[in-house]
Amino acid sequence: MASFERFDDMCDNRLKPKILRNLLSDYVPNEKQPLVDFQSLSKVVSTISTHKLLSEDQKLQAKSKSAVDEWVERFLALVSSDMPDKSWVGIVLMGVTCQECSSDRFFSSYSVWFNSLLSHIKNPESSRIIRVASCTSISDLLTRLSRFANTKKEAVSHAAKVILPIIKLMEEDSSEALWEGIVNLLSTIVILFPAAFHSSYDTVEEAIASKIFSAKTSSSLLKKLAHFLALLPKANKGDTASWSLMMQKLLISINVHLNNFFQGLEEETTGKKAMQRLAPPGRDAPLPLGGQNGILDDAAWNSEQLIVSRVSALMYCCSVMLTSSYKCKLNIPVASLVSLVERVLAVNGSLPKAMSPFMTGIQQELVCAELPTLHSSALELLRTTIKSIRSQLLPYAASVVRLVSSYFKKCLLPELRIKLYTITKTLLKSMGLGMAMQLANEVVSNASVDLDPKTVQGSDVVSSTNPRAVLKAGSKKRKQSTNTGVEAENAAFEVGVPHNHSLKIAALEALETLLTTGGALRSDSWRERVDKLLMMTAGNACEGRWANAETYHHLPNKSTADLVEFQVAALRAFLASLVSPSRARPAYLAEGFELFQTGKTEGEMKVAGFCAHALMSLEVVIHPRALPLDGLPSLGDQFPESNSLASLKHNTPNLNNGDNLFKEWTANVDVPSNNEILRNVDSISPLQEAKRLKRGNDLATVDSLSGQDHTDIVGSENVQQADVRKKVPESPKESLGHVSERDDMVPEEVYRQVVSETREGEGLAVKDSIMEEAVVVKKRESLDESDDDSIPSLKADDYLSSDSDIES
Repeated sequence: MASFERFDDMCDNRLKPKILRNLLSDYVPNEKQPLVDFQSLSKVVSTISTHKLLSEDQKLQAKSKSAVDEWVERFLALVSSDMPDKSWVGIVLMGVTCQECSSDRFFSSYSVWFNSLLSHIKNPESSRIIRVASCTSISDLLTRLSRFANTKKEAVSHAAKVILPIIKLMEEDSSEALWEGIVNLLSTIVILFPAAFHSSYDTVEEAIASKIFSAKTSSSLLKKLAHFLALLPKANKGDTASWSLMMQKLLISINVHLNNFFQGLEEETTGKKAMQRLAPPGRDAPLPLGGQNGILDDAAWNSEQLIVSRVSALMYCCSVMLTSSYKCKLNIPVASLVSLVERVLAVNGSLPKAMSPFMTGIQQELVCAELPTLHSSALELLRTTIKSIRSQLLPYAASVVRLVSSYFKKCLLPELRIKLYTITKTLLKSMGLGMAMQLANEVVSNASVDLDPKTVQGSDVVSSTNPRAVLKAGSKKRKQSTNTGVEAENAAFEVGVPHNHSLKIAALEALETLLTTGGALRSDSWRERVDKLLMMTAGNACEGRWANAETYHHLPNKSTADLVEFQVAALRAFLASLVSPSRARPAYLAEGFELFQTGKTEGEMKVAGFCAHALMSLEVVIHPRALPLDGLPSLGDQFPESNSLASLKHNTPNLNNGDNLFKEWTANVDVPSNNEILRNVDSISPLQEAKRLKRGNDLATVDSLSGQDHTDIVGSENVQQADVRKKVPESPKESLGHVSERDDMVPEEVYRQVVSETREGEGLAVKDSIMEEAVVVKKRESLDESDDDSIPSLKADDYLSSDSDIES
């Protein structure tokens, strides 16, 4: 009977060699077996990554090493196979091995693996799919090699061997998939080993520029080419001059393309002025990007779509250069960038009167079709420029504010208005309060238009105009149609259609940033309007239709997610209006509290989470409290358990330090005067009633009126008989529980003094009761008796050790 090895659990390291061998036998073919299923490779890769099967555990060195050796032999045999499909499988598994194998195995084998992959790239007979897989695996190998600090020179040497072969391959093969693999490999090299490009920098720049200007390049590949081109200055020298030269070439190429695209749409001097601005003083401007090939005049040059795609790619390249990190300081040409953006946004498709005869209607139609894309790229370039220099934009702030304000007035497309709101947020965050003062009215006026519910069609229209009515979303109101006015105007009115809330979200975020940055301003001109607008928007967004799966099960997931994002943005902006500094208490605090309470219980998970956070943030506004300053004694230190002075000494936990604590308490507490004691004593007219209160009640409170509007409260706490010996206190002074000027007097003298001070204006009944009480106290002292009527203060020896002492 065969014996079976048992394992502790799924994390047992003894499982790794067995799982790896099972993958080799079941999914990885050998030289004789055919490749059954390409999709099985995904299972192999995921299993290796999940269980770390190639890590080679040191405790099981023999078994782990033998299993990994079998794995390496298998994929090396597949890499050298003559069959393209098996060779492709081996190259893919080699890339996975470079990522997952142990450091010792990789360090001892990376050179052999690299040469094997490079041979497939140089081999002209290699298929396209093998070359693409080889580029990907080499990228994985170089990424792992960059982690070894002692192999930097070897790594740069290996990376330099790859550059020229893949550039040559890019020029010979027109496959976009191969171009994408080559660009990814070049990006990896320029990030990890920029020194590898020193001898081939110009060649690489010309090759990439030619592909950007090629008519066969798709938009997705254009973006990747532009991203690599933005990183290329790091490979030259990595200094300011290299970066400035590349930026200058990009701006010149952009303006050259715009000169051709804007013919008939702008004055001829505009393009000349732009080129003169880019030329250094006293020197000629450098050649455009890619040398002479950057201004090719071929048949594709006149295509408006291709020109816009090229210009957009070059602007994206400028944006990446502005936002990427460099070791040295950069001289950013802010004036040239702002002038370029201003030139692009100034063209809206209208023809100047002087240029009308030189452009046909078809040409104007083609240009107008591509202008939104060009404007979007220009706005993105402006945003990245502001983001890169932040507060250093101050010398150009007036020009930027004027540009944004003027474009807000003529911009109608939602996508472009979203870009404008994003630029506004960046300006407010970068420049602070000064920029908020300049842009406040512009942001508020435009956001009011974009958030106006009357401009929304379909289910987003709300007929309520009362600010408080929007928060009352009862079941009856949900059943009633709120779109009566719109239905009357449009017979083909459609209800329940999902809408894109991106523009509203952008407007809400801009208002939130404005309140965060400039809420403390004396903004009476727009603050009240913004608070009401945000309250109405939040109420309309959530009225009777909190976004959840049950309510919107008939809508696509994208529509529900879009509504959730809109609700969160509206609630976030409304919260900002409630907590933002202002000269008066928030006007819509009650509405906000009710709205957040409802959203916490009825909203979708993301909405409910934010509503809970909003309620916590509003806690300080709803229930303001003054916390004690550091260093000051708190109320609990002065009065640990009770407000009664007598109980302070009774409740002393440490009886040995009772006298010291008593002095501290009495020093910090206002002791009632003798006149107050007299009034309290006078209020107890019958002596028998006073005795009953002292004996029977746990806490007796006597109210006495010494005037028409004055009330004093006298409290005495009950002391259990089981805890007190039946003995007379050593001195009457200890039974008073507080400090006064007469502490050194005996009780009889105290009462006589009290009677002498209050003889005038007092009744005989009061004086008789006081004298009777004094006589009783004096008799108790003389007879050395203890009575329950007195409430003595306790010392350490007053406590009983057992119940037998009480009985005695």
